[in-house]
Amino acid sequence: MIEIEYELREQDLIAFNEFQLKKSEAVQKRMRRHQILLPGLLAIIAMVVWLYFQDTLAFMYIGVLALVWGIATPLYFRWSTRRQIRSLYSEEEKLNLFGSNGLRIEPKRLVEVNRNGESDIGWDEVLRIETNRHYAFIFIGIDSALIIPRATVKKGDLHEFLKEADQKIEQAG
Repeated sequence: MIEIEYELREQDLIAFNEFQLKKSEAVQKRMRRHQILLPGLLAIIAMVVWLYFQDTLAFMYIGVLALVWGIATPLYFRWSTRRQIRSLYSEEEKLNLFGSNGLRIEPKRLVEVNRNGESDIGWDEVLRIETNRHYAFIFIGIDSALIIPRATVKKGDLHEFLKEADQKIEQAG
């Protein structure tokens, strides 16, 4: 039995949701539209104003607006998304989610240990494992996963744990 223990924080939950949004085609399309299309349209309008009306001041105002819009859009979306994610969970839910957590690999199941006790997840219920530089996500649903922040792993070897879990998922699949 391989097991790990880690700390889950609010920033980890936000990072998971941002990870999901970065993979969403609809969200990426909306970002491109706001970050490229609208500033491009404003730049064209600025060029028309400058070429036809010879109004340099209006050209500069519209050009600066286009530049600010293109730069500020991702920052605003990130801020807005984080605010919405924080409001999704009540204080009681946050209290239950955050804190010390553990995962244990058993032959037929993955056992999650947290302050509420233990819960079992059959290997056939685990969809996949995805990792990035800071996190490992064990997906147990299309939009739900066990979030493992690499920085807060206190006990166990995360690399070995993920390798073993991946083998169990393949065997069950």
